[in-house]
Amino acid sequence: MQIKDILNEFQADWAAMPTVEKETLNKLKNKSFLICGREIARCLCYALLYLNETQKLHIKVYFTGENKSALAEFNKELLLRNDFDFINFNYLSEISDVDFIVHTGLCSEKINADSKLFSTQINEVKYLSEVSKRTHAKTVVLTDSRVYGNTEIHRVYSENEYAKLDLCSESSFASQLMRTTENLWNCEKKGNDFDLTILRTGIVLGAGTKLETELDEIFECVANGKKCSLVNSYKKYSFVYLSDVFRAIVYSLTTLECDIYNVSGENSTASTGMISAILHDVYGEKADIELTTSVDFDGCAINANKISEHVCAPVINLETALELCIMSRMPDNSAMALPHNHDGRLSSIQQILLAYLLEVDRICKKHNIKYFLGGGTLLGAIRHHGFIPWDDDADIMMLREDYDKFCEVAADEMPPSMTFQTNKNDKNCFYEFAKFRLNDTTFATGFAKEHKDMHNGLAFDIFCHDKTANSKLGQKIHLAMTLFTRALVFNKWNNRKAENGSKIQSIVTNFCKTVFPIRFSLWLENKTLSFFKRKKNAKYLYDGMGRNVYNGSFPIEYLDEVIYVDFEGYELPVPKKYDKYLTFLYGDYMELAPLSTRLGCHEIKLCDIGKYDEFKINATHKK
Repeated sequence: MQIKDILNEFQADWAAMPTVEKETLNKLKNKSFLICGREIARCLCYALLYLNETQKLHIKVYFTGENKSALAEFNKELLLRNDFDFINFNYLSEISDVDFIVHTGLCSEKINADSKLFSTQINEVKYLSEVSKRTHAKTVVLTDSRVYGNTEIHRVYSENEYAKLDLCSESSFASQLMRTTENLWNCEKKGNDFDLTILRTGIVLGAGTKLETELDEIFECVANGKKCSLVNSYKKYSFVYLSDVFRAIVYSLTTLECDIYNVSGENSTASTGMISAILHDVYGEKADIELTTSVDFDGCAINANKISEHVCAPVINLETALELCIMSRMPDNSAMALPHNHDGRLSSIQQILLAYLLEVDRICKKHNIKYFLGGGTLLGAIRHHGFIPWDDDADIMMLREDYDKFCEVAADEMPPSMTFQTNKNDKNCFYEFAKFRLNDTTFATGFAKEHKDMHNGLAFDIFCHDKTANSKLGQKIHLAMTLFTRALVFNKWNNRKAENGSKIQSIVTNFCKTVFPIRFSLWLENKTLSFFKRKKNAKYLYDGMGRNVYNGSFPIEYLDEVIYVDFEGYELPVPKKYDKYLTFLYGDYMELAPLSTRLGCHEIKLCDIGKYDEFKINATHKK
């Protein structure tokens, strides 16, 4: 049975782990996992099996529990799969080799004062730690913000700060249990010397899961347009979407140093009053929420800067997390295609990008330059006959000869409202590809906004696909040199240390970055990209300028012939072999992207399209 056949769109969203980069996921290849816990553990099993199908990671997932009743919430057909198995606690001694252990325990579960629950947690730690000790598997343990105890108002808790516990209070039982779990794991780690990381999450939200939160009634009522009430809390609480919990787990297993980390969503610490305001902003009158008696519920505000500083910043913000939870409960999910990003400007932005496309088409026809729609724009042309509904950028691609010719004529062909930007005519720009920029606008990501002297108008990207070696070894060397020179430029430009996953590579890159002037590194990068420019019998191309560089090379005939397809009512060029090219880039390209990525496409920090707001193209020029 295929996992994607038993998951709905919301479950497939977190199962795809859209917040984890592909190169990080690749570090899980050929690994084995032992997982124990409740709902988060179940979801993690589904996610790993889903990735096994979609990313071909060749992993093995073992789920463990006291007996088979632990599988009650699982799809029964999972046990027929070769990559999944259940192991009773009593048989864990038979495991001689496992790479990773993840214990989610009672993280974000409802906890009642019950001595049996306490002993169950102790038994889980006892059995799992024996496997950690024997196999030296990297181990990740999840607890949550309740570990901090009876927290104070207006306090945000970091990893080594704790509030007092009232040992006689039933409400403190969850805190005692969380602390006991952590202490037991730390004792086992110190005594048996295995790698242990503890992740303390905020309140975990997950659409399509059985996770219970104090907000569930609100989600149901807003989804169905009913009036509801929400406690007016004294405190703020930190929330995190399930995707970012999985992100933290994967990074803990593959990248982070063993330690204790708080895990919260992006800008996801809020009072209940703030949550009510967010929902009212998104859903208007459907969010008819009354704030009632001022009481508190379990959890607190936590500081997650530590894990963010260790290259594992969260991606899903609170608004997106709340939207996903509400949309999963709506009787009609048609709203999923209408994201609320860019503060209502998305339609205008796409119209401006379409104007860019038509201008490029005019220039290329005038100068006999071959080009193709590229990346997500090509995907949109084939799948949607226009822009991907939630996309906020557009790309074209050319072969080297056409790209060089285009760069020679583009600046003179541009109308006064546009600027043709390259690293040659903008001294503050060090992108390896060319862009059109719309004057008197601002459209900057978190990365671009740091470079205020660079033209940061609404952009349109022009990429070049270069020839590469015919042999596998030659392609590997060319790709390695491309990534090396790109790292030199990027890290010099942004005054960052290179971290390439290899200590030796990082040392060499950082040394060269320090020694080489950035213009020399840029020259070296361009020479590397076009190294095979004059190769007569080239059989392969690669996207050395773009993100698809990690996909490697592809046959040159994919970008040989041009055909024209409908794009927003205009005939625009795509590769004749678009099916092979898109399959190379995306696999099953007709399958929609994970839902959370549609709600927040590019994270735009500065957006001002000025007089082009509500811009529309004259429809008389359509086909």
